[in-house]
Amino acid sequence: MMSVAKLEQVLGERLERLTGDDATCCVPQYRSLAEEVRRSPAFPTALARHRALADENRLLAISMLRREEKLCACEIQAATGLTHATVSHHMSILLKAGLVTERREGKWTYYRLSRDAKEGVL
Repeated sequence: MMSVAKLEQVLGERLERLTGDDATCCVPQYRSLAEEVRRSPAFPTALARHRALADENRLLAISMLRREEKLCACEIQAATGLTHATVSHHMSILLKAGLVTERREGKWTYYRLSRDAKEGVL
């Protein structure tokens, strides 16, 4: 593995070739910016939401909920062809990411988009 100093040197040389400017000060600046972004309170939420949407079936469920006000787990199961347990697993990931809400009525579970998802805060 390349040392941090060597990596910064290589990156600096590449930036200089690309921009024509002295880049020795820029690599630490960009690394600092990245760390600042990672430490921001919103970053873990954004990361969880993007990871939740990185699965085809979960993205499909979100897209369906954009067209329908609510869907029960069995409707999502019928649309995706997944087992009830798999739908439940996918929906729990979307719940934890804050993209959907659930409401239970007896043995039925209904899902809706969360307010953030409706407003496009993904």
